[in-house]
Amino acid sequence: MPSVKIRTLLSATSSFFLGIVAIPLLTNYSLASSGTLTVSGTQSGVTSQYLGANEGSSQFNINDLLDLGINSYRLYGGMSRWEPTNAESTYGSPSIAQIEANPAVINWAFYDNIFTDPPGGSDYSWSASTGIPPVSAATIIGDLNANNITPIIVLRNKDNNGNPAWSPNPPVTTNDWNVWWEHVFATVYWFNVRNNYVVDNWEIHNEPNNSGQGWAGTEAQYMTFVQYTADAIHWVYNNYLPGRKPHIYAPVTSNCCAWALSAMQTEGPSVFDSLDFHDYQSNPSEIATLRADMNANGYSGAPAWITEMGSYKQNTYNGQSTDNNIIVNWWIQASEPGNNYANGVELFSLYDWGSSYTSGVIHGSYPSSETYTPGYYAMRIAARALVGGRPTYPVTSSIRNVLSVVTKDTSGHYYLIACNSGSPAATVTANLSALITTGTGTQWEFSSTNNDAIVGSPTLSNGTVTFTIPANATELLKF
Repeated sequence: MPSVKIRTLLSATSSFFLGIVAIPLLTNYSLASSGTLTVSGTQSGVTSQYLGANEGSSQFNINDLLDLGINSYRLYGGMSRWEPTNAESTYGSPSIAQIEANPAVINWAFYDNIFTDPPGGSDYSWSASTGIPPVSAATIIGDLNANNITPIIVLRNKDNNGNPAWSPNPPVTTNDWNVWWEHVFATVYWFNVRNNYVVDNWEIHNEPNNSGQGWAGTEAQYMTFVQYTADAIHWVYNNYLPGRKPHIYAPVTSNCCAWALSAMQTEGPSVFDSLDFHDYQSNPSEIATLRADMNANGYSGAPAWITEMGSYKQNTYNGQSTDNNIIVNWWIQASEPGNNYANGVELFSLYDWGSSYTSGVIHGSYPSSETYTPGYYAMRIAARALVGGRPTYPVTSSIRNVLSVVTKDTSGHYYLIACNSGSPAATVTANLSALITTGTGTQWEFSSTNNDAIVGSPTLSNGTVTFTIPANATELLKF
C-alpha cells in the first residue's frame, strides 16, 4: 500500500509496443452544448494492452474482476508477505552457488506452507490483522490464471511498515545477498516450476525512491539490488522455463523519471525489459517524458506502464463526477498512440486496505458485504471499451470537454466511448460512416443517475447517430 504522498512510477510488462504517429483526439472545440464527433476510418493505434487494479487487503473476489472486465492485477509481494521469518535456520545459507547447483537445498516446506496456508489464515495478514479475507497466495494466483488475468508481483525486501525486521535493508554483505537471492529465486520457482502457475511479470520493489515504502538504500545501492533480483529471476527462466521470458520492471518509482533514466543508463535491457512509474496526476501526460528517455537510451519500443494511478486518498471513488474524470477520461488518454501510450494501467486500489481505510473502489472488509462505489462502474464502462490492445480509430470532436475514441473488438464490434469531463450536457451527432453505416446497437451510460447502465438501443442511419451526454458523464455505444 502506498504512503500518503503524490507519486509516479516506472515500469512495463507487455511484450511489445506499437509505435504509431500520434493523431490528436480532440480538435476544433465548440463552446456550445451540441456538436459532432467524426470518426476516422484509419486505425491510429491500439488501446492499452492491460487495464487493471492494485489489490487491497480487505477482500479478494475473482467475480469482481470478471465483472469489471479488467485483465491485470497487481500484488505487493516480497519478504513481509512470503518470508516473514527466515526460511532457513542459518542466516546466509544456502549460498547462491549452492542453489544454482541444486534447488533442493532450499527449505521448500516453508514456502509450500506460506503460499498455501498463510499466517492467520490470510495472505493479507502481513498488512492487517482484522477484516482480511481467508485466502492464500496460491488461490489468488490460481483464480487469476484460470480467468486469463495477468498477475504483476512486486518483490520487496521490506514493506511500507518496515517489515520483516530480520531482512537486510539494503543488502550489503555476501550473506545478505544470499538471503535476498534465495527469496526471489524461491518465489519465482515456486509459482512457475514447483507449481504450474503463470507469473511472468515482476517489479523490483515499490517506490524505492520513497523511503516510506521500505527501501532504505541509496539509488546506487538500488541499482545493485536490481542486478541481483534480475539475476535470480533470469536464472529460473533460463534453466527451468525454456521458451518463456520474464518481464522485469525497474525502477517502479513514485515519480518520473530520474531513477528510470539512471536505471536505463547503468543496467540495460539484459537486466530488465520494462519500465513503469506511479502517476496520481489528473492525466497520464508524464508518460511521454518517460517514453522520450526510453527512446534515447536503448528502450525504444519497450513496455511502459503506470502501475498506480487514480487516488490513494480515502473515499475518492464515492463521487461520480470525479470518477468520470480520473478513471474514464484518464484511461482513454492512456490509449492514445505515440509517446502518450501506456502499455498497462493499474488503478489504486480495487479493495480497501483493512477495516480502517476506504481507499478502494470496493468498500467493506471481510466478511461484511461489499459496497460498490461509482468508481467501480467508471472502471467497468471504460474497460468494456478499452481493455486488451484493441484497434483504435481517432475521433474529431467539435465539443469542448468531450473526449472520444472508437475501438474494435475481436468479434468485429465497434465501441464509441465519449466522455464529457465538464458541464453542460452535450447533444452529440456521431458520424461512424467511415467504419460502419447501419445497425442497431447498445448504449451504456455512466452518470449521476446511471452507474454503467444500459439506457438505449441506438440505430445508425447512414452511419450517424445522435445522443446526449450528461455533464460529467460517459456514454458507450456498441455496434
